[in-house]
Amino acid sequence: MSTELAISREKLESFLPVLGAEVTEDEKLQDADSGEILTNDEGNVLTVDEIGYLGHGSVEPVEDDFSAIVSHLSDRDIRED
Repeated sequence: MSTELAISREKLESFLPVLGAEVTEDEKLQDADSGEILTNDEGNVLTVDEIGYLGHGSVEPVEDDFSAIVSHLSDRDIRED
């Protein structure tokens, strides 16, 4: 069974390092090890304020838009959980 965790927007930036990510000076998400800027499934760079969901097992930013979150969850292989 999968466990879900809700984080308030105010705490998100301080929680991201636990997932191996950090926020740049211009508020973009980047991989803490490689410094690579993280993108959503379509390749768009998201800022920390635009994050609506973080995917299971890693930082997979999904924009704060209901249809984007539903699409991301629908595409997920349920057997992964």
